[in-house]
Order: sequence, then C-alpha cells, then structure tokens
Amino acid sequence: MDYGIYNQMEDGSFRQQAGETEQAYMERVIRAVVEARRNKEIESFNDMFAPEFCGCSAEDGSLRLRYRPQSWQKNPNGVLHGGIITATIDMTLGMLTRYYVRSSKSLTVQLNVSFMREIPLEHSYYVLAKADKTGRRVKFLSAEITDELTGKIAAKATSMFM
Repeated sequence: MDYGIYNQMEDGSFRQQAGETEQAYMERVIRAVVEARRNKEIESFNDMFAPEFCGCSAEDGSLRLRYRPQSWQKNPNGVLHGGIITATIDMTLGMLTRYYVRSSKSLTVQLNVSFMREIPLEHSYYVLAKADKTGRRVKFLSAEITDELTGKIAAKATSMFM
C-alpha cells in the first residue's frame, strides 16, 4: 500500500479530474493505494496484510476490503487472532479517513472492537468501513467484519480518527 498517494490528492497526480465523479475519483484513489505495493517487498506492518479492493461508495462514505488470513496470523486455538482482525479494521478505517482528509497523516484516537464469532484461518473476510460523521478535525467511523464463507458478522467496531 502506498499512503503517499493521499498526499497527491490536492496538488499532485491524484487530483480529481474535470468531469470525474466523486465516486469514480474515490475508486481511483483507493484502488491505487491498495494496489501500489502488490507483489513488492514488504516495507511496513500494513504491507503484510495485502488487502483486496472490493468497492467503495462516495454517497454512503464507505469502503470494503477483503483480507485473506495467513498461517502466521492464527491464535493458539488455530483461528484468526483478534489482534489481526483489529489491525485490519484499523487499516481499513484509516484508509477511508485519509481519503477524506486528503493526506497520509491520520491518527487513530479511539478504536473499540466487539468480537462476535471466530474466523477460521481458511476463510477470507471483509471489512466494511463507514464514515458516520466527518467533522473538520475529528472523524467518527464504524466497521463491520464479515466471514466471506458464512456471511456472518464476526466483529463490529467504532472509532474516532484525527
């Protein structure tokens, strides 16, 4: 992932083009961020997760990414570790926040996660992030984590970013 792309939204190559809808612009920017480092050397913690862009909605203020668990991400019970789920929630919420602030600089101020069921290591899962309220300084977001195979909600989160 290349968060530097967010810094190019105001005055660089990722400015919104004349006639480009907000939806098309959002898709172009977030897809570029997610796909920029694919198949390249891992340089950061976030690069280890390799999310897949599944969609976004400028109208709803949402972003949906897919994650494929890896063997090193299991807990002692052999299922996906809750810390990994929390990290992918934070990453997805952070990407959506960065789109709205148009900068790579964004801080998680608060993140609350409620776990409802485990995710087997063999199951991919989706993180659906939603911007509930985007003020000038503080952004309130929520997320829902869904097991791809069962369609069941595995966790929910609320957050605050600056």
